[in-house]
Amino acid sequence: MSYFFLLGDNYMKIVLLGGSGYVGKGIIKKLSSYDNIELVSMSRHGGTDADKEEWSNVSWLSVDLDKPETWQAEMATADWVIDLIGVLLAKNYNEYYKKTVKPVLNVIKFIKEHTTNTKFLFVSANYAPVGMGAYMKAKLVLEDELIKQLGQRAVFVYPGLIYHKKRPSVYVVATVLNNIKKIKPLEKLIEPLRPIAREKFAVEIKNIVLGGNSYLMYRTKNKE
Repeated sequence: MSYFFLLGDNYMKIVLLGGSGYVGKGIIKKLSSYDNIELVSMSRHGGTDADKEEWSNVSWLSVDLDKPETWQAEMATADWVIDLIGVLLAKNYNEYYKKTVKPVLNVIKFIKEHTTNTKFLFVSANYAPVGMGAYMKAKLVLEDELIKQLGQRAVFVYPGLIYHKKRPSVYVVATVLNNIKKIKPLEKLIEPLRPIAREKFAVEIKNIVLGGNSYLMYRTKNKE
């Protein structure tokens, strides 16, 4: 794993789409201690007063991705864009598309046409259980679009359920899954769901943006 840029005077700018959300704050917590990493959180409502107080070195921007003037200037100088936009539960595919895919299409187009080195990290999914086919379909549609538009500049991670004690319902489900996973005959059944603690997920994202690798860059089973 290479952290070569941290040893010199190199500088990195990371834009997090949806950075003020649950997962984004975990990544911000992990990366905000690096003096030579500039973090910009973009979301519709920006950060809370508590966010701004806790991470005063982060730029908390309120943006509308349908209004280029609110985000293009910051995006033009980014080394990484991390897409955390989306919802876990929606009524149907059209709603997933509207909330997960459509908001970032303008961003992808801008990165393709106006930058040369900016990388785009998309948080996809390892696997969708029965009843969540529309969720996975939206993820795969955006994966295909990123590959088409950005090629090797598109990077994907495939987590499962990202959990933390601050979200009790998710934490309880993940705890149950992790306990079941300890039972050898059932381990293979739980593996595709890939529950991962928010802290661990943030570490894996850190490894990637600092030039390393991560097991999350590979699916555990066929996406179908």
